[in-house]
Amino acid sequence: MSTFTVLACEYCVLVFLSGIGILQASAAYAGLRGLLIAPGEVRVRLFPSTRIFVVSREDFGRIFAVVLIAPALLDFFYWNWRNKTGIIEGAQQAGFFVLAMASAVAFTFLFSSLINHWRLRRNETQAMGLEALRDITWAQAITRRLARMNRGLG
Repeated sequence: MSTFTVLACEYCVLVFLSGIGILQASAAYAGLRGLLIAPGEVRVRLFPSTRIFVVSREDFGRIFAVVLIAPALLDFFYWNWRNKTGIIEGAQQAGFFVLAMASAVAFTFLFSSLINHWRLRRNETQAMGLEALRDITWAQAITRRLARMNRGLG
């Protein structure tokens, strides 16, 4: 593979992972349970002790975001130290950024809908737009919107 291909793939993966992390951090901050990848609270027990730490899904979303974003940011800071400059030009980099971010948004919407489908399936919310994602998943919001449109309710 050429150097351009390797660097372009590496750049896309870094932007993809940090994009997922940013989406999880903002969903946790806004309380959008339908977009969180962690389906419930996480219980952690340290081996020598019997104490159990309970991490809420919002806090787990924040921790997950830091775990994804921190290594990517560190790699971005050392990018020019490791790689020659000028291999990926500005317009190409912008295109890869848009592609990676669109992929991160699509992955987050679809994966969180799959994970949270059974947990949030019985929620009946009248909210629309992003507010609906507090109680239902993205796929459920889309299907409910399409059902309303077919009934002529807009």
